[in-house]
Amino acid sequence: MVINPQYLIIAEDIAKKIKDGQYRENSIIKGRTVLSAEYSVSPETIRKAIHILEKDKIVTVKHGVGIIVTSAENAAIFLKKFDRDEAQKEQLQTLHTLIHNRDKLNKQITETLEYMTRGGKLDNGQKLEFEEITIRPDCWAINSTLGDIYFYNYTEATVVAVRRNNKLITSPGPEFTLIAGDTLIIICKDNLSYQRALTYLIYGIEDN
Repeated sequence: MVINPQYLIIAEDIAKKIKDGQYRENSIIKGRTVLSAEYSVSPETIRKAIHILEKDKIVTVKHGVGIIVTSAENAAIFLKKFDRDEAQKEQLQTLHTLIHNRDKLNKQITETLEYMTRGGKLDNGQKLEFEEITIRPDCWAINSTLGDIYFYNYTEATVVAVRRNNKLITSPGPEFTLIAGDTLIIICKDNLSYQRALTYLIYGIEDN
């Protein structure tokens, strides 16, 4: 949740009162000292709030007179802008949270994969076996996604990472597109999975 400074909250509240007619156009709003007591804040906080409203031509400050309401219409425009800015701030904060969670998850995936490739074992004590297959320039699957070619369905081998240009891409999903030179790092279901995967990427599905 985004928390605004007090002066913005006060500016919004005063703008609402102007829009709703509680403070009418050309009327004089209470002085800063009275407002600071009403909102339980310092006169400086009130000054900042009024400055924002004056900048948007909602009020005018005249020395020796006071704070004069200028435009209820501008107050309504300010409130719409305020609501839009708040929504954008909420969305931006949500985006930052999602990026943080994604980066954290990617780190966990990478650490787990590194552990597994160093000889991690399954719960039954069986060592995980990794195999690598490099996509050749003449491979029929180039520019297709893993989902398009139904890689697991035809090979029963799971692609856990792809090495591309010396960069390790972990957990490639079904939308991952293959290019020449990609090295697939796979976990095989059984001793035949690697051979099935290799044959599949070379020949595809043979018509009967």
